[in-house]
Amino acid sequence: MDSVIRHTAAFFDFDGTLYDGHIWQDLARHHWTTRRHRRWVMAYVARNMAPFPLYKLGLLSQVDFYRTWGETMAWLLRGWCVDEGLALFERLTDEQVMPNLHGQVVDLVRQHQSQGHLVALVSGLFAPWLEMVAQRLEVAHAIGTPLEVRDGHYTGRTIRPLCQGPGKPERAKTHLTQRDLAVSWAASFAYGDSGTDIALLSQVGRPVVVYPDENLRAEAQAQGWPVLGEDSL
Repeated sequence: MDSVIRHTAAFFDFDGTLYDGHIWQDLARHHWTTRRHRRWVMAYVARNMAPFPLYKLGLLSQVDFYRTWGETMAWLLRGWCVDEGLALFERLTDEQVMPNLHGQVVDLVRQHQSQGHLVALVSGLFAPWLEMVAQRLEVAHAIGTPLEVRDGHYTGRTIRPLCQGPGKPERAKTHLTQRDLAVSWAASFAYGDSGTDIALLSQVGRPVVVYPDENLRAEAQAQGWPVLGEDSL
């Protein structure tokens, strides 16, 4: 007999799902306003907008297009010492992120917590930053993308796999395994807003689409997944 306790989990994407904003834009705006790291902001945007015509023509998938945005976002911290980065994360979390959470999605987090579910934030956001958000929300698990650090400074690179697209369920499963936590995937929930969340949504028995982009809305209609938006939350 299987004596392992299998938790019902609820996995929440961050950008666009829980947070009504985009972290890369917050970082870019900060750098531009404070006149710091501007050349890396310009390089980041130029690098990642270059394939846009291919994406619009359908020659590049949404997952592949946005993967480079996530992989290169660490450029925006290149050369910064860890303490300086953490201070920036704290500031932006309190001033920008927490006031702009989707209140109705936060309510869903609270509902899952009240039912004793294992709640986790799963996002391409830098792991230490996502952990700060999770702490403020009293969410026990934050599964983000680690940043490479060398000699106390960010190198401008992330540690793969990126917690985005197929990397989301991969990192989620690794996180749970490392903590000896078993999950009933068939009984679990996942919430996402983008086509890049399909890999995680497909892993659970109860996927929920929140404020979806065009690609995810189409997938939800094809799969019969429930869609929550401003009119239905």
